[in-house]
Amino acid sequence: MDRVPLLLRGLAIGFSVAAPLGPMGLLCIQRTLSGGRAQGLASGLGAATVDALYGCIVALGVGLI
Repeated sequence: MDRVPLLLRGLAIGFSVAAPLGPMGLLCIQRTLSGGRAQGLASGLGAATVDALYGCIVALGVGLI
């Protein structure tokens, strides 16, 4: 069995699942298309940082309860 097509299918499925959804995803896509890869990457890293911060706040809040 040829493993390359299986690997490519797996990568395609992985990238489609990991694609950002919602308003932040649309913002990242829009900034990437209008400003280039650097602006898209900066937007994505900013969104990921905010999500991580929210997650930490929620984890600490649940820990206090």
